[in-house]
Amino acid sequence: MEIKNIRTFVRVAELGNFTKAAQELGYAQSTVTMQIQQLESDLQCSLFDRNGKKVVLSATGREFLQYAYQIIKYESMALEHFSLSGEPEGELNIGIMETICASDYSYIFQNFQNNYPNVSLKLQIVTTHQALEFLDKGKFDLIFLLDNKLTRPDMVTAREYPVDISFFCASDHPLASEKKVSLERLLQERFILTESGCNYRQVFESELAARGQYLQCVTEIGYSPYIIQAVSTQHAIGLLPSITLNKPLKDGQISLISVDNYQIRMSIQVIYSNKRRVSLPLRAFLDAL
Repeated sequence: MEIKNIRTFVRVAELGNFTKAAQELGYAQSTVTMQIQQLESDLQCSLFDRNGKKVVLSATGREFLQYAYQIIKYESMALEHFSLSGEPEGELNIGIMETICASDYSYIFQNFQNNYPNVSLKLQIVTTHQALEFLDKGKFDLIFLLDNKLTRPDMVTAREYPVDISFFCASDHPLASEKKVSLERLLQERFILTESGCNYRQVFESELAARGQYLQCVTEIGYSPYIIQAVSTQHAIGLLPSITLNKPLKDGQISLISVDNYQIRMSIQVIYSNKRRVSLPLRAFLDAL
């Protein structure tokens, strides 16, 4: 078996498409087809079930994929071990949620870039679903999620930081002076929230629905600075991770609202796949955390 054929097999398996795999790998589609045929000949089994342009892994293909990940992982580790230059260099692709990027945690990336100038950081704003999908497909080396605890056998949580999801209002809003606010009173106000489907908004609305309660959302947008600005000027209620609120709180722009007997807590999770090797840039980044 040739390593290049195994690499091609993995990309076809992850993308589910010969054409997309060929484009990504820089091959002609006929080359990808030939490589897969050679691999199937070596293994004496069919790796894919073909239905027109769509391909899915066969039972033996799913089984071999686990071996393929390990073969590629250890080949890369061996090459890296015997050609160490000492200084991490190359590219690090990271998927991150917008609210983390808009928080004080962004200094992590700035500090890393200062300490490792030979590593090119590529950050992409994604949802939880996109982050997990792209990590699984090998498009990301690492992802930063803000969500409930995620546990998957093919993923490693390298770091975890608990974060409160906080209600807030303008500093001159009537609720700003209240020590405790009932949930029922809070729901009398208008809300400015992240887009529908955002994990912490979804948690809040699901719990309200279970109680037979609902909120009035007058604006939704997936951009934290806008939400903070709009809440501070429109006398509405916002809901964001507390890590995004430090500066506007310090500036007196907003005030937190303490809701009686109600709290949402999630965690920032830094996750990588155990199907692939931990490269020098990734190892340096994990150590820097």
